[in-house]
Amino acid sequence: MAFRQPLQQMRFGGFKVGIADAHRLKSERSAPCLDARGKRGVIRLRYSILHEPNHSRINLPDEAATTAFAARFARVLLPGLVIYLRGNLGAGKTTLVRALLQALGYAGRVKSPTYTLVERYEADGLHLRHFDLYRFRDAEEWEGSGFRDEFDGRNICLVEWPEQAAGLLPPADISLTFEMLQDERELMLHAYTDAGQKCLNALPA
Repeated sequence: MAFRQPLQQMRFGGFKVGIADAHRLKSERSAPCLDARGKRGVIRLRYSILHEPNHSRINLPDEAATTAFAARFARVLLPGLVIYLRGNLGAGKTTLVRALLQALGYAGRVKSPTYTLVERYEADGLHLRHFDLYRFRDAEEWEGSGFRDEFDGRNICLVEWPEQAAGLLPPADISLTFEMLQDERELMLHAYTDAGQKCLNALPA
């Protein structure tokens, strides 16, 4: 994959301005330019820098490892988190949610919301919403069923197949991405917000 040059030049009238590449995460300036009268010109630009999400990888050789990770993750959950669960069918997304709820002390049956699209739980003083949007197709259903109201800053929303509701879901604080390898699974953890990073920073070793 080709990378962009770290500094691009843009010309404004007789002035030349350096623009930082977001991959470098810092700005650079070109040599000062003089106008036609020999005076130094200064142009100030305001722009935001897009930061890459912080991430880490965890190997999950078997279901017991997934359960052990879920127990660790359950200890650092914060109200209001939006967590995307990504991965192919059978990768372990629902298994993780089930183990997470059990780690929080939920004793009831944890059903896959493949047809209901969402299941609601309360455990250890937390309100959790488990979405499975694999069969979601109708944007009007999102509003009509009140799904938007579930993302209220208090519920912890765990969303499988978030790409099926692209443009409707709020952004993720954390995404957990399962990759199926030859003999095991690998879990990629991404934090996209301060709340998500706080959660992952507190994750027990």
